[in-house]
Amino acid sequence: MATYTTGEALMCCVAREAAGNLNKHTIQEIWNSKHYREARLKMLRGEKVSACQKCYDEEASGVKSHRIIENYVWETSTSTVSQGYIGTEEIDKLINLTFDDGELPTTGPISFDFRLGNTCNLQCVMCGPKDSSKWVGLAKQLGQIDKWDTNKFNWVENDEFWEKQFFPLLPSVKHLILAGGEPLLLKQHTQLLEKIIATGHNKHIKIRYHTNGITMPSNILQMWSEFEFIDLCISMDCWGEKNSYIRYSEKDMWEDILDNLYMLDNSPDNISPRLNCTVNALNVFYVPDFVDWILEKNFRKVSKHQSFLNGLPFVGYVHGPVYLNCRMLPKHVKEVIVKRYDKWYQKFDEPWFGVDRIYAIKDFLMGEDKSSHFEEFKSYITKIDNIRGTSFEKTFPEFAAIL
Repeated sequence: MATYTTGEALMCCVAREAAGNLNKHTIQEIWNSKHYREARLKMLRGEKVSACQKCYDEEASGVKSHRIIENYVWETSTSTVSQGYIGTEEIDKLINLTFDDGELPTTGPISFDFRLGNTCNLQCVMCGPKDSSKWVGLAKQLGQIDKWDTNKFNWVENDEFWEKQFFPLLPSVKHLILAGGEPLLLKQHTQLLEKIIATGHNKHIKIRYHTNGITMPSNILQMWSEFEFIDLCISMDCWGEKNSYIRYSEKDMWEDILDNLYMLDNSPDNISPRLNCTVNALNVFYVPDFVDWILEKNFRKVSKHQSFLNGLPFVGYVHGPVYLNCRMLPKHVKEVIVKRYDKWYQKFDEPWFGVDRIYAIKDFLMGEDKSSHFEEFKSYITKIDNIRGTSFEKTFPEFAAIL
């Protein structure tokens, strides 16, 4: 079960449709809601589920989607696994426990993906006020919202939710995904770790974080040592000023991120830092160069725990807003980008999964024509440059020259 900051609950973080809202429904009500029951039955019949369309779209382009990877990890126990697994026997057991109407009468989810609040120190170009407090003012300047209802975040501060709904599930929880906003800035995050440690269930729980890597509080680092495994996904879409443009802050935070990367490269063994690159219209031209920059750094453990990545970033895609989806680029621009990827790929005598996953970006790029949104992209970039005092042309000169 995944959540948005607003309390909406979904089957996973990239699902398109919400099954309920934690401001109004309990975990158990959502777990066996009509939405979940119908999805289970469709999956058992081998039918597609509409909420999973993003993954189906990626798979149609030859991309190993979130759905494919998660299914593999939960089914398979290997040394590369950084989250809980249950294996085929346990999966078969769960299938056999499922009622004819799709109800699953177990204690509840064994994996939770919590967005614990929108407090953030960045204003990423592809984000919004739901996920970043820094975006509230920008959204108003862009004319996207008149006001923002902070009451939507109340579920996080509801003690009854945690004490009566979530904490009783801890004995069977194997995996947590924690994000925000920026999770390491949230008091609810600190309180959650403290409570789990106090119950003693930290020893069987692995945690995956999605963080921008700017802040690494010492008290959090100490608490991480109490958990079985910390999978630390650091969101980084390019390097230097290009990353700072995409993941914007009034004060450039790039040196802080770099310092923390080096610090994490020498962190305790149960902490595994890795880079998460979200492919979008701004960085798709530069991803091969970004990967070369990472390889030149020769990190000791950053992105090395996953042997199939062997030091390369994990890749995700911006689907929306559609004007930041790389598929909206004109055909002649896409063709130039594909040639860059072809030339880069030829450098590797024996490509591995990480390299192939980067190379597959070109297949996603060419998978669908969304160029009707190109003018919207240009308008958006002009607006944020005027508001922020930044310059797309100066930051991305090679890319800007071909647009």
